[in-house]
Amino acid sequence: MTSASSAAARRGNNGGNAGASPARQRQRTNNTAAAAAGGGLDFSALLGGGGGAPAARAPVPPSSSSGAGGMDFTALLSRGAAAAPSAASSTSAQGGGGGEPVQWDGMNLDEAQMRNPNPVHLMTILSNTTRHPNLMKELNYHDPTLAKKLQAHNGDITKMAETWRQYRMKNATSGFLRQHLAQTKELEMEQRLRVNPMDAEANAYFGEQIRLSNVQRQYEQMMEEYPESMGRVLMLYIDCTVNDKPMQFFVDSGAESTIVSSACADRLGLLHLVDKRFAGVAVGVGTGKILGRIHIAELNIGGHIFPCTFTVMDSESGLGDKNMDVLFGLNMLKRHRCQIDLAKNVLRFAIGSTGETMEAPFLHEKDLATEKGGTKGFDAEKENAELEARLSKMEAEDEEKAGNGDGEDEKKKEEGGEDDEKKEDKMDEDKN
Repeated sequence: MTSASSAAARRGNNGGNAGASPARQRQRTNNTAAAAAGGGLDFSALLGGGGGAPAARAPVPPSSSSGAGGMDFTALLSRGAAAAPSAASSTSAQGGGGGEPVQWDGMNLDEAQMRNPNPVHLMTILSNTTRHPNLMKELNYHDPTLAKKLQAHNGDITKMAETWRQYRMKNATSGFLRQHLAQTKELEMEQRLRVNPMDAEANAYFGEQIRLSNVQRQYEQMMEEYPESMGRVLMLYIDCTVNDKPMQFFVDSGAESTIVSSACADRLGLLHLVDKRFAGVAVGVGTGKILGRIHIAELNIGGHIFPCTFTVMDSESGLGDKNMDVLFGLNMLKRHRCQIDLAKNVLRFAIGSTGETMEAPFLHEKDLATEKGGTKGFDAEKENAELEARLSKMEAEDEEKAGNGDGEDEKKKEEGGEDDEKKEDKMDEDKN
C-alpha cells in the first residue's frame, strides 16, 4: 500500500504542471524566453515534463552568446588552428620527412643520426666536410666498410642515401634472423625440459644462458664504474741514448735480465764487445739463443750516465717480439734503485748515495711507433684496407659454409630418397 500511494503521489506531482493556471504558464514561458535571450542555461524542457514536447528554439549564433556571457570556444579553435603550422615546423626541425637537415657545429655522429632519421638529410650532413670534418672520420672508425661505400659515390646524395638504407636494412635483417634463431632454440629447450626435466642438453643450454647473463651483468657494472679497463694498455718505454744513438727502452720488471737484440747491438756499435763465454740458451715463456754478454755500456738518460750490462740475444731466435730491441730488466732496475711511479708516470733513478733522484718520463702513444703499441706513423687507410680484406674473407667463408650446408642437405635428401626406393624394391621382392 505504501508503494502504491508513493507512486500515485509522484504521478500527482507530475500532472500538476498540466493543471496549472494559464497565468502561471505564461509566466514560465516568459522566464524561459528571457533566459534564452540572455544566453543563459535553459532547463524548461526538463521542468515541463508532463505537458507535451517543448517548442524548438533557433540556435544562438556564437557571436551573440559570446557577447552575452555564454560559452564560446572559437578562441580555442583559432589557437589550435594557429598552432598546427608550428607543430609541423617543429616536426620538420626534428629531422622529419621534409624540411632541412638538423645540424650544428661540433655535432657528433650519434647526434647527427638521432636528429636526422631521413637518410637524405643525414647524407647531406656527412657530405659537408667543410662544416663537419670529423663526422665521416668517425663513421670510418666505427664502420669502415659503410664509410668506403658512401665515399665511392663522390657526394651524390641520392646514391649515398640509397646505400645507407640498403646497408642498414641488411644489418637489421641479419640481427632479426639471429634473434629469431635464438628464440626458437630457447623455446625448443623449454619444451624439452617440460617433457624431461633431466634432459642433459637442455640443462646445459640454460646453464650457459645463466653464465652469460652473469658475465653481461659484470660487463655492465665494469662499464659503469671503471670503463678505462677496456682501453688498450700502453707498455712502459723511456727515451735513452747509447753511443750518441737515441733508443727507446722497454721497462719490464718481470724480466730477470736486461736484454738487447744482436741487430740492435750492431746498430749501437756494441756487438764487438760481446763476451761469448756467456753464450747459452734462455728458457722462459719460450727459448732463445744467447750470444753472450756486454759487461758495461753507458746509458744517457736525461743527461745522467748510468752503466748497464746487457745480455745479447740472437735476433733470429732470441727475443719473442721482433719489434722490441732493448728490454730494461729487473737486474738493472735494482742496480740503480729505480722506482716505477705510475701516479706521476715516470721511472725514478737514484743518483749517488745522497738520496738525490732523477725522473725519466714514460712515453705517450704519440711518441711510440705502431709496432710498439703507439700511434706514431699510424696509417688509417692501410689499417682500414686490411680490416676490409679480413671482413671480406670472413663473409666469403660464411657464404661458402652456407653453400656447403645446402649441398649436404640436398645430398642427404637424395640419399634418403635412394634408401626409400631400395626399401620399396625389397618389399616388392619379399611379396613376390
